[in-house]
Amino acid sequence: MATLSVIVPVFNSADTLERCVSSILSQQVDGLELILVDDGSTDGSPAICDRLSGADDRVRVIHRANGGLSAARNTGIDAATGTWIAFADSDDELAPDTLSANLELATDDVDLVEFPVSVHYGAPNCYQLDFEFRTVSGDYVFRHWIKSGGYTHCYAWNKIYRTTLFDGIRFPEGENFEDAAICPSIIRRCRAVTYSDRGRYLYYSSGGSITLQYRFANQEPLFRHNLELLQFLKKTGADAESFGKLWNICLNLLIDLARCKDADKDYIAQKAAVLTSLKPLNARRYAGSFKQRIKVALGPAAACKLLSIRKYK
Repeated sequence: MATLSVIVPVFNSADTLERCVSSILSQQVDGLELILVDDGSTDGSPAICDRLSGADDRVRVIHRANGGLSAARNTGIDAATGTWIAFADSDDELAPDTLSANLELATDDVDLVEFPVSVHYGAPNCYQLDFEFRTVSGDYVFRHWIKSGGYTHCYAWNKIYRTTLFDGIRFPEGENFEDAAICPSIIRRCRAVTYSDRGRYLYYSSGGSITLQYRFANQEPLFRHNLELLQFLKKTGADAESFGKLWNICLNLLIDLARCKDADKDYIAQKAAVLTSLKPLNARRYAGSFKQRIKVALGPAAACKLLSIRKYK
């Protein structure tokens, strides 16, 4: 049984796969298990996976028919033997000693460790997601996650998870922003979460990234997952600031959907009505900018209609 299982979905990643794998295998982790899930690649990736496995007994390879990122991650979770699980994408890297340094924080009482990220690493628009070191526990775990805006970085790959967190939970298959779908449920299961200032995940920018493709079907899941979280907070209760900030985020995501060239107008109208019904009295207070306050004043339906005149390319 491994200590840490690192799951890497692989699809046509021949140009970056070895770089990614090298960054993982160089981590000083005893009991490391690297699971490469070849998701029906049609380039040289399957052969690279097999060669890497043959060269290092820490590497396991699973070849499967193409099913998408979620299906590949789920296959890896099912096969993992580690007490802990981490994810990496095959075009990204981990900075040296990231896993070993953060695994030290994965104590008996902690269920999840989140560590820093360089977002769009190597690109002009690169920025850093950093954390002030702290551990939160008990009933405060989820409330802190909401209050600190943890839902804005639901990345699967800058975290070390206790494997049992995935009991009965899998990434939704056939859908984008799959990590945003399950992150709230994962957080609610945690007895304690440590936010780490150690190491760094290097998230490379990709022109083909789903996050950069403004098509309705690509972006709709992100809005839907955030709206579901907002509705959950409405039902269970949240402080006014947290609720107001998330409501503003949902408004912006809906406007983004309305600006897609292939937007579903009926969907937009329906969800604008839902957002209107959830609008808090303090929405403008937590808008953050003058432009955002104007959007709030217009209301979801009018803001979507007015701002969708200028469509995304």
